Amino acid sequence: MLVRSSENEVAAMTATRADRTRRSSGPAPDGGGRMTGERASRGRLHLFLAAAPGAGKTYALLTEGRRLAAAGADVVVGSAETHGRPDTDAQAGGLEVLPPRRVAYRGTVFEELDLPGVLSRGPQVVLVDELAHSVVPGGLNDKRWQDVEELLEAGIDVVSCLNVQHLESLADKAGELSGVAVTETVRDALAAAADRVDLLDPGPEALRRRIERLYPPGTADRALTGYFRPENLAVLSALGRQWIREHGFAPTAEPPPAGPPVVAALAGAPDGEHVLRRAAQAAAAGGAELIGVHVRQPSNLIEAEPPWLEGQRRLLAELGGRYAEATGADVAMTVLSFARAEHAGQLVLGATRRTRMYEALHGSVIARTIRHAGPVEVRLVPALQPRHRLTARPGLPPRQPRVQLPPRRRLAGWLLAIAAPVAIAVALTPLRSALGLAGALLCVQLGVILAALAGGLWPAAAATVTGFLAADFFFTVPYYSLRIDRAIDVVGLIVFAVVAGTTGLLVDILARRAIQSALALRWPGGLARLAAETLALGAGSRSEMAAAVRRAFDLDAVAVFRRAASGWEIAAVAGEPVPAAPDDAPFQARLAGGDILVLSGGRLSAGDNRLLREFVTEIRLAQERRQLGHVAGLPAIS
Repeated sequence: MLVRSSENEVAAMTATRADRTRRSSGPAPDGGGRMTGERASRGRLHLFLAAAPGAGKTYALLTEGRRLAAAGADVVVGSAETHGRPDTDAQAGGLEVLPPRRVAYRGTVFEELDLPGVLSRGPQVVLVDELAHSVVPGGLNDKRWQDVEELLEAGIDVVSCLNVQHLESLADKAGELSGVAVTETVRDALAAAADRVDLLDPGPEALRRRIERLYPPGTADRALTGYFRPENLAVLSALGRQWIREHGFAPTAEPPPAGPPVVAALAGAPDGEHVLRRAAQAAAAGGAELIGVHVRQPSNLIEAEPPWLEGQRRLLAELGGRYAEATGADVAMTVLSFARAEHAGQLVLGATRRTRMYEALHGSVIARTIRHAGPVEVRLVPALQPRHRLTARPGLPPRQPRVQLPPRRRLAGWLLAIAAPVAIAVALTPLRSALGLAGALLCVQLGVILAALAGGLWPAAAATVTGFLAADFFFTVPYYSLRIDRAIDVVGLIVFAVVAGTTGLLVDILARRAIQSALALRWPGGLARLAAETLALGAGSRSEMAAAVRRAFDLDAVAVFRRAASGWEIAAVAGEPVPAAPDDAPFQARLAGGDILVLSGGRLSAGDNRLLREFVTEIRLAQERRQLGHVAGLPAIS
């Protein structure tokens, strides 16, 4: 039986002994391994055997506990190490968690399984994490598997887990792979006596991607180049399967090939995390990669990141997915283009909460996506809570924070708002008969524009009021009073107020856009240096660098060429078609070591070309600094 974990993309292959005779003292588990019925004289043991650390043992343990509890069993959590991961923590929701036993040892307090507490509670099923764990001195036993033995003897069913490396017969081989002796082991006889064993084996590449996302950067780099090398993981997987066969369990099939990726569109809707979880379930069911894509609108301006994006990106990492960004004015076509480029099998979208009026005015992204999807299957996830027709509000995008003007500039704007219109009106008083009210109002509007340029919208509004009063005082009959005798003057002043207010608003928008444009021209260089040094100094391969550049600039293909005896050979590639030689590509740049980075496809603007050349230059410089650091025996400097 093949089970897939939605959190880890884990293939859990249930291996039940073909010739095992269930104990007559109690009913056997049902076809799904459910522990039901009257308690046997000895409890039953269900083990999750992981090919390597990080395969999802604790998640699978808690998921099984929830399944048993839903079937009516009395389930408690004896011990579970969730490492603070939200999705793993969520699996413990609704389950009774017994308080741990706190043990002080050498100045540190440790938490251990409270064996007397579990025996006193007397549940049907207890979940016990890390079967090979060594108990801190001061407990009843030295090893956790000894605690489990006592629970089984007491007639309590146990669901537990361990890694392949902790099986006594495989510990030496695992130690050879890691270079570190395995000191915590479990007797093979105990594991072989289990009533059910699930092998958790996501495959080497899927497990390496998960380790890369969950471990801190430095730790992940060391782990991926050490214990979690692909060849090591392949050997551990083979050892686990061999152990399953040798101990009388039914043979298990190799993991099926991964299906086409599942792409989830990230949006700011309240149900965004629900959509992500449904997409993860679909990916896990097909053994596929989960990719979350966020579409950014093209702009020359620097815009703040949406507040909801960080939360969804964190959840995506917890679900074992990969985050990506795409840029395009047409959201529907941009998402579809990305899905086709990734050869996705499914595109998962959340149901819209926007009103029909809003969709009629602005168009429906979902309808347009479905209409142009072609071979990509579009899956629509309904909203968790339907929108009430009386309380519905248009799903307008969240307002971005406005660019703040410098304090001195705002102060200057307020001074101009008060002084400029009055000064202009006083200066034009000798020309009152020639200019008339209309000419004076046109000149006073210049003060409004100056106030808007300096201080923004509110100084412009104040300047409009000041100009209105100054024009009334100096240019309407009777003069030097705020009373107006002629109706035509009232109309003129009202028109002035409307035009001046509108002009002030537009000038304020243009002034803030000018500041944003200046920032946009200043920041790409710094961003290019940061991203380039990250790629050059990190553990990422040239293939990963090529893929990152291709995604960032929306290109058809990116390749790294290396000089060989017979000509040019491809060292790394992402996308297609790839030019036959660097000279055939519209863009090429030299990397450290003589390699050539070439790009094809896409439409690069002059700004993109400038940024891309700076990006490649910084990659080359960072790589050269790293090489010089190694030669000198010192760490590379930035």
